[in-house]
Formats: sequence, C-alpha cells, structure tokens
Amino acid sequence: MLLQKWFRIPSDPELENQINDRISFKRFLGLPLDKPSSDHSTLSRFRKRVSEEGMMKVSNAVLMEFALRGLKINEGIAVDARLIKSDSRPISKEQIEKEKESRGEDGRKVDKNGNVAKFHRDMDSDWTVKNDKPHYGLKEHVSVDVENGFVLATKLTPASEHESKFYHT
Repeated sequence: MLLQKWFRIPSDPELENQINDRISFKRFLGLPLDKPSSDHSTLSRFRKRVSEEGMMKVSNAVLMEFALRGLKINEGIAVDARLIKSDSRPISKEQIEKEKESRGEDGRKVDKNGNVAKFHRDMDSDWTVKNDKPHYGLKEHVSVDVENGFVLATKLTPASEHESKFYHT
C-alpha cells in the first residue's frame, strides 16, 4: 500500500502487476523473485481492515527510517487536492438524516436482522463547485515531497472540505 501511494499506482490490480514486474518492489517488500505478489483482492481486503490511523503510523515509521538513512523527504512539500466523483446519487438532507438513524452504533448500515449490510449509500460525499460546475463526491488531499516525488500523505474528505487547512499539517 505504501508503494501504491508513493508511486501513484491507480489500482490494486496494477499494484499487483507492478510488484510482480519490479525487482526493486520485491526487494522493498522482502519477496523472493520467484514468488508472486499477493492477489489484488487480498490487497483490497487488507486496505479495508487497516484504519487510516494505522496506515499513517506505518507511513510515518517508514518515512522516519528513510530520514535516518539520509533521505530528505520532508523538504519542499506541495499540497494539492483532486475531486473524486461519487458512485452514489446525491440525496436530500432529510434522506441523509433517515439513513444516519438507520445505522448501527459503529456507523455502518445494518439490515433488518442487525447484520452489517454489504452495500450502502456513500454518506461521506458532499457538494462543491469547481470552475462553475457542481460536483458531488469526495476530495483527495495529497502532500508530496516535490524534490523526490514521494507522496507523503493522503486524506479523503467530503468534496466541500477546503484544502487550505491541509497546508499546515
């Protein structure tokens, strides 16, 4: 997942291909050259199980190790954001409130038997306007080390979240 973030690999299937194709990726991961990468679905399931805080701790630990080895990746940081269109259709505020009330204590949607539902509406998306065009979805904020091109951090927020608050983090 760190390699995917740092090298801006757009999907889990592409990450699997890159790991199988690049000796440097296999060395970084400690994989023998004759062993294939984990399947892309395994990578996806792992990502869903690891919290954002957990990934930030891992990322920070690796970046600190890089710094100990003389890599300077904390100078010249650029912050940018991109809009990500939601697969869900926008719904009214009243519908959102009803949806929130129907969720369990942990915030996940539950079915009539109290089991976690497999599919549910995207409740994190929101509206914003860019270039006079309305957009419904999320915003990905990215901090990049401009000298080396490393992606240092990413954060997904509702599209309405302004990126200026991420310049000082």
